[in-house]
Amino acid sequence: MSIFRKAYSVAGVVLMIQFFVQLYLVAAALLTIFQANDNAKDVYSAFKTADTFAGIHRANGDLMALTIVVMVGCSFGARYPWRTTILTVILFVLLVVQSILAYTGIPLLSGLHGVNALIMIGLGGYLTGRNWGFRGRPEATATTP
Repeated sequence: MSIFRKAYSVAGVVLMIQFFVQLYLVAAALLTIFQANDNAKDVYSAFKTADTFAGIHRANGDLMALTIVVMVGCSFGARYPWRTTILTVILFVLLVVQSILAYTGIPLLSGLHGVNALIMIGLGGYLTGRNWGFRGRPEATATTP
């Protein structure tokens, strides 16, 4: 196996962990606000805490772009089929769309941010599993004369 295939797999696992962290951070931010007591001091404190989680969520999203770019490069280096390379590039395009959806200011459109995230998780998992670089060599089958 090529080192690029293994690197693609490692980057895919890192990406899946980053997806998990994204979901955790957005839930932590929202639940902090939802669980605040109904008074100005608690609501203000909840928003300050949620802002920290949201900031980390955004920073992790920026790091995801770097991870996907590494995957694109490894896809070329591993000489994967064009289909794999194109799907990996599409994953990057979906991340760009994701960042645009977050800041549209139109609630119905921004709501697609979550739907797009699910599509990205599915595509990232598919690419990582389909192109796993740590499989053992297939055993030679015995031929009978």
